[in-house]
Amino acid sequence: MKPTLAPKSVALPTRTRSGFSLVEVVLAVGIMGLGVVTILGLLPHGLELSRKTFNEQAHTRIVDSIASDLQGASWADMAGATRAGGIKFFFDDQGLRQESSTNATFVARAQMVNEAELTIGMPMPGNANSLQPNPNLRRIRIDVATSQDQNFNFDAPPAAAPVKRYTALVAKMRP
Repeated sequence: MKPTLAPKSVALPTRTRSGFSLVEVVLAVGIMGLGVVTILGLLPHGLELSRKTFNEQAHTRIVDSIASDLQGASWADMAGATRAGGIKFFFDDQGLRQESSTNATFVARAQMVNEAELTIGMPMPGNANSLQPNPNLRRIRIDVATSQDQNFNFDAPPAAAPVKRYTALVAKMRP
C-alpha cells in the first residue's frame, strides 16, 4: 500500500484590488467633459475664420483675373474703366468668372484710379519738384462685393454687403 502524503497547505492568494474607484472615474469624466466643452466652444470661431479665409482666397482670384484681363487688353479697351460705373464682372463662389449674375456670388468693378492716367500714364516720382508720368503704367481700383445684384451700387453699398477695395497696376510695354 502506498503511503499517503499529508496534503500541503495551499496558500490562497490574497485578494488584490483591481480597477478604478468611483471617485477616480467621476474625476476623469469631469476633466474629459471640460475638455469637450472647451473644444465645442472654439468650433464656431474656427468655422467663421475658415469662411473668411475662403472669401479672401476668392477675392485674390478675382483681383488676379481682372488684372490679367486688363493686362491683355489695349489702353483703348480700358476706356470703359473711366466711366462712373466702371466695368462690372461676375464671379462664382470659387472666384471663377461668370457671364451673367444668375450663378454669381461676387460682383466686382474695375475702375481707373485717376481718369487722366488713361491718356498720360501713371505719375511717377521724378525730381523733387514734379511728377513725371509713365505712359506704360495705369492704376486700376478693383472693388469686390458679395452680391448677386447686377446693378449693385459700389459707391453706396448696403451694410449687409461690404465692399473690399484693391488696387492693381497694369503695365504694358506697347500702348
